[in-house]
Parts: sequence; structure tokens; C-alpha cells
Amino acid sequence: MPAKKIYLEILTQEKQVYKGEADIVLAPGYDGQIGILVNHVNMLTKLSGGELFIISGPSMTVLAITGGLLDVHNNQVTILADNAVRADQIDIAVVEAAKRKAEEALREKLSDKEFAIASADLRRAVLELKIAKKRRYHYQTSL
Repeated sequence: MPAKKIYLEILTQEKQVYKGEADIVLAPGYDGQIGILVNHVNMLTKLSGGELFIISGPSMTVLAITGGLLDVHNNQVTILADNAVRADQIDIAVVEAAKRKAEEALREKLSDKEFAIASADLRRAVLELKIAKKRRYHYQTSL
């Protein structure tokens, strides 16, 4: 009899980022790390920015997410993320350029809306850089 799995779907406003089965999902909850296993109690919770781990058998997928909502219902986990990107798909040079652009924008006189957008862009870039560098360091030291 095959082991039961969690069905996971991760969505942003733009696209479906992940769809598949998992043994464990570790998400950055608003009040700390949340671990989801098979037969987890139903829940809806807020996520903060951080690393999202998807563990299935011996493989692990890591994503950078900037917040959102996590819904668990009958072994189905749905994450509606503000932004999500796989750690192995983060282009450090592109993200560093985005970080510089956001920092420059914050030095200018901005409307409240422009300031909020630049601040969010900077937070996203810093998070993605942190996760990409951590993953690359981990990968290089494990070889």
C-alpha cells in the first residue's frame, strides 16, 4: 500500500508556481515555522516572508516566498503567495540589480504608494538574495 501524501499547490497572482505531492511542507508562518504532515488538522493561516521547504521522499525543493496565506484541508495544502520563486531559479545578478534600483528609488522623494512599492521590492530582493546565497553555499559545501 503506497504511503499517503499531501497534495500541494502554490499560486501567485501571475502563475502556478508548484503543483504536486509532498511528504512534508515547512512554511514560514506569521508566528513561526509551520510543519504540515499527512492528516494535519484543517487550518487557514497567514504566512510571512521566508523559505518554504517541500520534502518528498529524498528530494527537497526550496522556494522564497514573500508572504501570503496557507490553507490545509483534507491533505490538500494550498498556498496563495504574494510572490514565490524556486531558490534554484533565482538569478543573483538580476536580484542584486533590482535591490540597487529599489534602494535608489527609496532615496528619492516618493508618494506614499511609490514608497510602499519600492519598500516591497527591496524586501523581496533582500529575501531572494539571502535564500539564493544560502542555497548555493549549502550546495557547494555538500559536494
